[in-house]
Amino acid sequence: MKTEPRFHYRLGANQPAQSPTAKRLAEMAEAIGGATGGEFRLDVFPESRLGPDPQMFADVQSGALDFYLAGATLGGIAPASALPLMPFTFNDNEAVFAALEGALGDIIRAELARAGLHAFRHNWLNGFHHITTSTRPIETADDFRGLKIRSPGGAIAADFFKTLGAEAGMVPFSGLYQALKDKRFDGQSDPHQVAVALKLYEVQTYLSLTGHWWSGFTLLANGRAWQALPADIRTVVERQAEAAARAQRVDVAAINAAGESLLAGYGMKVHRADSAGIRARLGDFYARWQAKFDPAAWALLPREPG
Repeated sequence: MKTEPRFHYRLGANQPAQSPTAKRLAEMAEAIGGATGGEFRLDVFPESRLGPDPQMFADVQSGALDFYLAGATLGGIAPASALPLMPFTFNDNEAVFAALEGALGDIIRAELARAGLHAFRHNWLNGFHHITTSTRPIETADDFRGLKIRSPGGAIAADFFKTLGAEAGMVPFSGLYQALKDKRFDGQSDPHQVAVALKLYEVQTYLSLTGHWWSGFTLLANGRAWQALPADIRTVVERQAEAAARAQRVDVAAINAAGESLLAGYGMKVHRADSAGIRARLGDFYARWQAKFDPAAWALLPREPG
């Protein structure tokens, strides 16, 4: 006779069911179940099946959802979490993860804890963002002018595009493809793996290689739900979450590395943007944002923006 689990939790995510991220989440849940002898069951719901990101984020805060793989939705309660989004600041994934697993990550996790959320130490990879468009490519900073770009949301992204003469807009990840198909936006900002997974090559013509900022995912648990688990089960979950995050990073890095060729193969026209020229336009932008952040957190960036 099958024994019912002592703890039965749900995890929500926005990534497609066949994506490496969703697959690694499912493997993590299975490994946790096995390592706890079936005492802890974690059901994974990918591709926004539990609602769009704003709803899942609200639900994990309230306790209506137990676990949530969060993207760029944390700035409202954890301001320092937006720092990896600072344009042209990090050179590679390793530098970002070193910061997020070190002092900068400690600040972010403390902010989230004060908001009632447990944040796992090892972030998951999304990657460096590039611009896809249906109207014209981005080759210089001037090419942003007049475009409406779907961005991950948040004030930094909005200010970045406004500084370059574009307009940023937001639609939940689950609605991104349709919004681009309906021409509600001229383009969008995401790593190659998103363009591949969502088949954005069907609704976008140009891929402009900008590498303007980095984004990832933070695995969150509702604080009360997390503390309700016995210490030995929490240890198992932490261990399996780290293993899954590290495996997912390898998976997604490989897709991002091959993404330019993959998207070109699907017919997208690839252009290499003048990233140095774009960065040179951001002096006032960097000054505005440095004034908003805690100086101690800003000092942890690997190089001074601006």
